[in-house]
Amino acid sequence: MNMEFPVTLIKKEQLTHDVVRLTLQRPANYAFAAGQAIDFRLDRPEVKDKVSPFTFTGPGTANYLELTIKCYPAHHGMTEQVARLQAGDEVIISEPFDTVALKGPGVFIAGGTGVTPFIAILRQLNAEGKLQGNSLFFFNKAKADVFMEQEFRQMLGKDFHPVLSNETAPGYLHGMVGADFLKAHISNFKQPFYTCGPEGFVNAVKAALVQLGASENMIDVQF
Repeated sequence: MNMEFPVTLIKKEQLTHDVVRLTLQRPANYAFAAGQAIDFRLDRPEVKDKVSPFTFTGPGTANYLELTIKCYPAHHGMTEQVARLQAGDEVIISEPFDTVALKGPGVFIAGGTGVTPFIAILRQLNAEGKLQGNSLFFFNKAKADVFMEQEFRQMLGKDFHPVLSNETAPGYLHGMVGADFLKAHISNFKQPFYTCGPEGFVNAVKAALVQLGASENMIDVQF
């Protein structure tokens, strides 16, 4: 069984109407790589037997841990409890596991909080001066759902492409993920692709990329 670490919540910030950023105490000698996830548990009666995987979004070099989580209060599950957390509360995390297999500069395609594995990776590449050649398509329903937009624009400039499916707004692309959309906005399909989001979204991305000539072994898929 994986080791567990009880850690204290240092700070909780509201990034959008339903996305929060948690800053957690970092246990001594706790190491992880950009893109890795953990199992997250709360010792609360409502979710006593529940475990949820979340991805670290902070840099591996920081003296704290960071998670960015979308909360669904109507689901009455883990994220409803996450939304109720306050500084000083205890959460329980596992050892880190899994990670996006980087195959070089490429295109990151994220649906909603599927962007979370990419946050730490892009921050890490930025810190190392290796962001060039990478781009991010960040799909959300509405402008109000887009989080960390300023940081993405700062890091990626013209290579950051926020996409809205349910509304149009200046400075945002509009559409649904699919072969037509990707063909209109990506010219090179012989490069690595990284995609994460809801299962239907990820399956649609992969199918469209393969249809457009991308090699399956150059598409990293995360749910």
